[in-house]
Amino acid sequence: MEARVTRKPTEVLLHGRKGDERLLIIRYAQEGFYLSDVKDMLSTSTLYMEQDLVQRITGRSVRTVQRLAKETKPIRLNQQQSTVAFQYAQTLEHATNVFGSQQLAEEWLKKPCKYLDGYVPLELIDNSLGFQAVEDYLTRIEHGVYQ
Repeated sequence: MEARVTRKPTEVLLHGRKGDERLLIIRYAQEGFYLSDVKDMLSTSTLYMEQDLVQRITGRSVRTVQRLAKETKPIRLNQQQSTVAFQYAQTLEHATNVFGSQQLAEEWLKKPCKYLDGYVPLELIDNSLGFQAVEDYLTRIEHGVYQ
């Protein structure tokens, strides 16, 4: 399963556009990511697919998202939805780098974390403050500073 992931989540979301610089990512989020690209990004992760994160990102029901996905013209998310989608992509990528594999990253993302006051990291990512707390902790782990 892990072998099928050939592109990083942020690369899938950015749809081949270069996006290393924060201002470019902001511009792309302002334009709005395509719903199809968000769904492709989520499909790179077993955990993300299991959690129906497209609902959390869009704030819409599964049925509404399915209906929108059938539209003939491509559907763009709004700026807030696009920002949340990028946060999920960035966190999965960062956790994969920190833990050495996507499988280990996904295991960490779905378990309560003592450093995050017992919150499950995955449940914090859709909030900008929660996302920052998760990213900060991943950076601490990366640098060997756990507490």
